[in-house]
Amino acid sequence: MKIDEGGRRTALDGASRRRIYLFRHGSVDYLDKDGNVVPDTDLVDLNEQGLTQASAMQRLFADVHIDRAACSGFPRTRQTALAVLGERDIQIEILSEFEEIRQQQGQVAGGYDIVADIAFSHWRAPDPEARFLGGERYCDFYSRIETAMENLVSDNSWHNLALFAHGGTNAAALGWITGIGLPAFGMLDQATCCLNVIDFDVADSGEIVRKTVRAMNVTAYDPAKGMRHSGDMETLAHWMIERQVALKVS
Repeated sequence: MKIDEGGRRTALDGASRRRIYLFRHGSVDYLDKDGNVVPDTDLVDLNEQGLTQASAMQRLFADVHIDRAACSGFPRTRQTALAVLGERDIQIEILSEFEEIRQQQGQVAGGYDIVADIAFSHWRAPDPEARFLGGERYCDFYSRIETAMENLVSDNSWHNLALFAHGGTNAAALGWITGIGLPAFGMLDQATCCLNVIDFDVADSGEIVRKTVRAMNVTAYDPAKGMRHSGDMETLAHWMIERQVALKVS
């Protein structure tokens, strides 16, 4: 392995070894204080916990060399990028093709089976007609992210890229990288403000000859995942059940 002064790596066979540091955004609140879904989940900001998570990740990531940075454009990904990258003199581009999987507008709490459609929705992703909360089909979303990843790697203007995206986006990207495919939505957990490290060995022809996951779902605030016992959707489902019980009691 050769590494030059600019952090550019070359594999033993001469392929250019390029790296994506793939982040998920920090913690946010999709529900208001009364337990209702916010009017537009695309516009939520990092909450206090999310800012703390991003600050911890900034310290972990401080000495890592990057030559390009990008986010999906949603406030939560840009805010995470700004916090993690700190004082680096680097522009944060917007790559909207990496936006999160879309739910049906105006629907989250009503009309769904709390277990099948919410808590374990991601496990149904291999079903060709499975949709995320009545919205975008998982297979269509996966194809969108697969194309976005292929286009990103085909652009040889960067060598070490920090990309700030979303839980579903990352799962789709990792499904493509590992070859797991659609089952990755259920199998590969993405905690808030986590980091994945992926290397691509690219030949002079532009062909990807190897894809390697160096790290997955790394969090600075809880590296052993001692505080994470369920995914975000299952946690939301638990909260919904508790609120239904509370409403019946009241």
